[in-house]
Amino acid sequence: MKYPTIVLFALAALVLPTLATNDYLWGTIGDNDYKLAKDTVSKAFFVGVVQKKTYVFKQSNNLDALTITAIKVTDKKKSNGATVVLSSGGPGSKGATLKFTSERGCGISDLVEIWGR
Repeated sequence: MKYPTIVLFALAALVLPTLATNDYLWGTIGDNDYKLAKDTVSKAFFVGVVQKKTYVFKQSNNLDALTITAIKVTDKKKSNGATVVLSSGGPGSKGATLKFTSERGCGISDLVEIWGR
């Protein structure tokens, strides 16, 4: 009885990380929020190299700039997705800087959506 359970947990521990994606959400998307930006961040893979990319969101007119309420990053890769760090700005501010880092030998392919009001 113990062995099938152990085998099941071991199999789940091997399979689930490969199915997991690196999706992120900072803040909350409200009913009255507008989509301020929708951009694809991508960088091709190179064998043995960790790829890095910085995404900067700025609004052109500071006087009429909306306040960011949420940033949603959706990983478009099924496995080996990039990690994302919100290095400055974000919810409650007018701009944001995101830093993407791929796994070694993998590329970056993410969808960034920024919401505000």
